[in-house]
Amino acid sequence: MVSNMPGPGIEPHMNVRRLILLVGAVVLVIGVIGLLMPVSVPGPDNGSIGCGNALAQDSSAAQQADNQNPANLPIINQVVPHTNYTAQCESAVSGRRAWTIPVAIVGLVVLAGSFFVGGRTGARTP
Repeated sequence: MVSNMPGPGIEPHMNVRRLILLVGAVVLVIGVIGLLMPVSVPGPDNGSIGCGNALAQDSSAAQQADNQNPANLPIINQVVPHTNYTAQCESAVSGRRAWTIPVAIVGLVVLAGSFFVGGRTGARTP
């Protein structure tokens, strides 16, 4: 008779614990990578403007692009459409934070929770 039960030294809850630990670690890594990846917005002349990342926002390039925009001149303001790159950067970074922070927290909670999965085993009898 062949049994699908784990061997004598392996407990079934340890496999579940390892699976939950692995899932939590993967979700945490996805959240942290998302926090560290650079954020950018489309800029003038089909370029892109860097905005930093979700941990450290850097709007200096966006402010510089806003300052060079001819729409900022008071006379032309009504003729040339104005693109506010600083506001776009703030929105992009905020959007990135909106999903990466909860993902990282869920991964951390699942990772920590994996240590509490399964019952505590008492002393074994031979």
